[in-house]
Amino acid sequence: MRVISIANFKGGTGKTTTAVNLAAELAELGRRVLLIDADPQHNASTFYGGDYDWPVSLTDVLEGTAELFWPDDISASGREGLDILPADMGLLRLDLAAIADGSSEALRRLTDFLDAIREDDAYDFVIFDCPPSFTAASVAALVNSDEVILPTRVDAFSRAGVEELICQIRSLGRSTKAAFRLLITMADQTNLCRQGAGALRESGLLVFQTEIRSCVKVGESTYARQPLCEYAPRCTAAADYRALVKEVVKEAEC
Repeated sequence: MRVISIANFKGGTGKTTTAVNLAAELAELGRRVLLIDADPQHNASTFYGGDYDWPVSLTDVLEGTAELFWPDDISASGREGLDILPADMGLLRLDLAAIADGSSEALRRLTDFLDAIREDDAYDFVIFDCPPSFTAASVAALVNSDEVILPTRVDAFSRAGVEELICQIRSLGRSTKAAFRLLITMADQTNLCRQGAGALRESGLLVFQTEIRSCVKVGESTYARQPLCEYAPRCTAAADYRALVKEVVKEAEC
């Protein structure tokens, strides 16, 4: 089981869009996927569940009030091969200060939860949609991740956000083993974008070969609450997410 967090301190970089489409594309390939929404804004949960009143959320897992039998904590997304553990505003209650030394109960509970899933060989991929800040939920997700994908635009503000996030994650020390890889999003054919992408690739940071091109269908799909593989499978961004998934799967199989 490979655990991947999608994270960036900068908003508007396509973080949740990447999480929901990566999860859907992996499921399309026949992989068993669990999408965990770690953002109290719960956009990924709303995307797949609408206004559904979820019986259990990530808050319950982190606070120790979830069901002891982990499958009872999981909800169906409505797509074959893709399940979800949703978020809610209760995530704001969790105490960030308690995890400063990596010993919080929230962290331990999430680790135990993922260990139980791993022991049962229930999923091939677990995808976390993290909030644009350090919270109890996001730190617990990052510490438990094998890889962190950082969606980023090529402007200076987005790059600064990526560098700050990597610095903060590394400050967790040995408690995190995650590898970092940048994903360029909202790419276009302007000189600025090409030059910015080139600078990122020359920075020494790992960058996916795939770039997600800017496409009006991405925004439309969020209103339709459908992943691109369903809403507009022939659009450029859908093709790009298919290519991204091939890179992710290839790395997972190495």
